[in-house]
Amino acid sequence: MNFKTAILSSAAAAFLIASPALAQEAAPAAPATQEAPAQPSLSLTPGTSVHGPDGELGKLEGVQNNASGAQELTVRGADGQLRPVPLNGIRQDGANVVVAYTKTEYDAAAPIPGAPPAPSAAPAPAADPSAMPAEPAEPTTAEPTPTDPTMTEPADPSGSSDPMAPPTGDQPQR
Repeated sequence: MNFKTAILSSAAAAFLIASPALAQEAAPAAPATQEAPAQPSLSLTPGTSVHGPDGELGKLEGVQNNASGAQELTVRGADGQLRPVPLNGIRQDGANVVVAYTKTEYDAAAPIPGAPPAPSAAPAPAADPSAMPAEPAEPTTAEPTPTDPTMTEPADPSGSSDPMAPPTGDQPQR
């Protein structure tokens, strides 16, 4: 009986070891269709030049959704106006962004209502040290106005104007 038990035990062990492999489903075959080519990346950095087929439209300020929900570029032209530019045919050309929107179409487009004005290109004038007065001006000693809450004097709880004076008779003494 020992020999029969050993053979049956070996057969049972082999079946138990092989059963998980037999229970697995065959992996589906990979589809024979080719995948679409990956989209090239596009860098939309504010200040980048935006060009159409017939020349530069302006500088990129950002991206927004129009009334129909489609995205469009916001481009500030040479006239300082911020106008929308559709994304049709958008692509990267070096550091520039190119769209299929002509300069004529851009110039005819209505400016974006409520858009902030163009930032000033002229730098702020620096103070000229030679234009400074030779003598310092006298400091003004104007009294603070009592209506300004930051400039009012704190209230004295003792009722005395002199902090070193003994308390008055209003308070009980100990």
